[in-house]
Amino acid sequence: MKGLIQRSEIVPGRWINTSFARVDGNQEFRERPQYGNRHAIFSPVAEWGEVEVDEHNAVDFPNGTLNHLAKYTEEKTALPQNVAKIGIVFGAGYALYKLIQFFGDD
Repeated sequence: MKGLIQRSEIVPGRWINTSFARVDGNQEFRERPQYGNRHAIFSPVAEWGEVEVDEHNAVDFPNGTLNHLAKYTEEKTALPQNVAKIGIVFGAGYALYKLIQFFGDD
């Protein structure tokens, strides 16, 4: 479900700025898990932005994040969500292993 939201409704106690994850220059905010599953996207100077309800809240770590990434992967690649989840978990595990190896005592 898509709709419009005014920038003044984006208050820090309710929304988290996740613009760092975007590459198109737009501003993105995600609702905190206790308030819902919406995300809002604004162009940098727009007073109104597009708001959409997600099936999974991406900031509800770890389950919401994993489910959101798996659904996004399925939408973009047609890879089934369960396969995407396995790949994401193994990829994160491998990255953690390499990070520990990098900072560990040799």
